[in-house]
Amino acid sequence: MSRRGIAAGGRTTQDGGGEGEIDLTPMLDVVFIMLIFFIVTSSFVKEPGVDITRKEAVTTDICERGTIIFAIDAVGNIHYDKKQIPVERAYRLAEAAKKEAPKANFVIQADEEAPTSVLSELLAAIKPLMDAPLCASTEDAG
Repeated sequence: MSRRGIAAGGRTTQDGGGEGEIDLTPMLDVVFIMLIFFIVTSSFVKEPGVDITRKEAVTTDICERGTIIFAIDAVGNIHYDKKQIPVERAYRLAEAAKKEAPKANFVIQADEEAPTSVLSELLAAIKPLMDAPLCASTEDAG
């Protein structure tokens, strides 16, 4: 007699008509482990937190791995991670972001009315950390 038959009081079924039970515990364990893995390994994009009007571009290429985003509004204020920052602080923030995500590229979102002097100051501040061409955020023409 099988162990199951002994545990059930010595009765066994010969026709195989017993109901089978499905244990979902191992599947749930795997799902939670995968969820934890994806949460731990994902990188979150820090949005600049300001609405800007971007220029239209006729030719555009997708920026690979562009996740370190700075924005310059129409007045010339620099924004990073939903905070307004001075240009002197941009290097330290960019350096910390680069340590967090070494393969990330820099993206600058500049308003149409943004002063070019602020753009060139920001670019000069983060240029020593750039290992790939800078990505400029634009609107698609059309």
